[in-house]
Amino acid sequence: MAYELTPLAVPYVAVFVLTAGLWVLLWRHRERRAAKGFLLDVTGVVLLSAVVALKVSATDPATKLFWWNWRFLGVSCMAIGYMLMAVQYTDNEHVLTRRVVAGLVAVVAAVQVVVWTNGTDGPLYAAGELQNELLVPAFGPLYWVYATFMVGCIVVGVGLLLGLFRSRRGFALQTGVLVGTITLVMGGVVLWWLRVVPLDTLALTSAVKVLGFYLAVERLQLLDTLPVARATVFNNMEEAVFVLTDTGDIVDVNPTAEELVGGRRVIHESIDDVLGVAVGDALVGAESGADGEPIADREVTLERDGERHHYDLKLSRFPDGMGAVAVFHDITGRRNREQEITILNRIVRHDIRNEMNVLHGRGQLLEPHVAPAGEDDYQLVMESAEHVIEITETVRELMETITSDGTLTLKPIALGHVLTTEVEKARSNFPHASFHLGDVPSVRVDGNEMLTAVFTNLLNNAVVHNDDAEPDVWVDCTVADGVARISIADDGPGVPPGQREEIFGRGEKGLESEGTGVGLYLVDTLTDEFGGDVWVEDAEQGGAVFVVELQLVDASGDTPVESLAAEDD
Repeated sequence: MAYELTPLAVPYVAVFVLTAGLWVLLWRHRERRAAKGFLLDVTGVVLLSAVVALKVSATDPATKLFWWNWRFLGVSCMAIGYMLMAVQYTDNEHVLTRRVVAGLVAVVAAVQVVVWTNGTDGPLYAAGELQNELLVPAFGPLYWVYATFMVGCIVVGVGLLLGLFRSRRGFALQTGVLVGTITLVMGGVVLWWLRVVPLDTLALTSAVKVLGFYLAVERLQLLDTLPVARATVFNNMEEAVFVLTDTGDIVDVNPTAEELVGGRRVIHESIDDVLGVAVGDALVGAESGADGEPIADREVTLERDGERHHYDLKLSRFPDGMGAVAVFHDITGRRNREQEITILNRIVRHDIRNEMNVLHGRGQLLEPHVAPAGEDDYQLVMESAEHVIEITETVRELMETITSDGTLTLKPIALGHVLTTEVEKARSNFPHASFHLGDVPSVRVDGNEMLTAVFTNLLNNAVVHNDDAEPDVWVDCTVADGVARISIADDGPGVPPGQREEIFGRGEKGLESEGTGVGLYLVDTLTDEFGGDVWVEDAEQGGAVFVVELQLVDASGDTPVESLAAEDD
């Protein structure tokens, strides 16, 4: 094989050097989404520019024909790579099944078999004569079948990208680069097919495409901010989500974010300028960390509809990319409730506790003057005053836990003693009601002094919301799988299924939800802090049954439940 570097070969050699260098630079992004399709496409361009340079430099027809045959492999990689890139970029990877991939590989292999068995005059092409050092073939019917398939791959890719552009204008620049460069390439191919230009322009125009790819990756962060899973995640998120470039410019927003900015168009604007908070600055100044790890996690205050709203901001980099996402979760309702709780805490801690301290202190002064007949009542009054003082201290801790996201100090509590005591109090407070206490296993559960408030509220609730003249309440307890399950059933009107979450204040309205009382809100909060759960069902007696689950523990905190039960027996 003899070669001569002619002026005609120089552009193709330059294109080979350029595209090979760009391939190396793009290889750094190989782990990012859609990068595999990009690299396959660029690999085809590198191969094509190399074989065309060798074909033009060859001095004999046989050698030119040899390198011409390798051209088909480069073109196949380019067309299929472009389609795969578009499929991945638009989040349609589900269509790339093993069967589809195997079919594409089979097509490429079959084409190469036909190419190398075609000879100088076959169904794929006829070699033709040399014209100005160029091998100008005459295309046969199989060539047009091959060309139709490869153009079809490109059309599929362009269609997916245009669909992305129509649905999300925020990706207009990226789509413009991807579609515009391939349009240039196909325009040159059509001109060559029509013999308007004798020169094979595919390698030259494809070099422009690869250069456009590289600039889009580096300048527009083409592989960093992808439209991934938009329909199922992005659009349906209740939080306001801003997709950002590495410099803090907005690439895309979801509907909630559009509402946050008042519906105005903010694509390509700085998020710092749009919201007036230092989000982009935090992104630029952050050190490179693990993908998906939060760069910033803080609370910010924004003006919305003329009112101040509090948001929990989380700023994170994209997995497999250099872009970022800023998520704003509206916590205004929570902050308002915390303010209400703070006020309630002051009332409990200062007003009630102070009055109870006075009551308890005065009671101690009265002890020498209590007649023997009133000693039992006196002791009950003093114990109740001490218990209320203990509760106010625990309430303080509870309020601090709610407002600071901390945890309550827990300790083992004898469940049987608590249930027995609370049922006796309920009998005393509601003499017209009948309370039926079943067998209670001798176990201890995670809790503190506020555990009594859980059952006080549930027992009171069972009577207060019962219209019968003589309500019945049943209290039972079972132990299984490391938890104690306490059920408090009544024969009242029950709770409609649609209100069984709201009565605990679990809805968006919190304590303002219909049917919610402070007592049930406190029950739900306490059981959650104790590591348990509470819910309501239909009772066999016709009313409602409130079920409380609590974690079993030993006084030491490490004795198995079976051993604990054996010791108590």
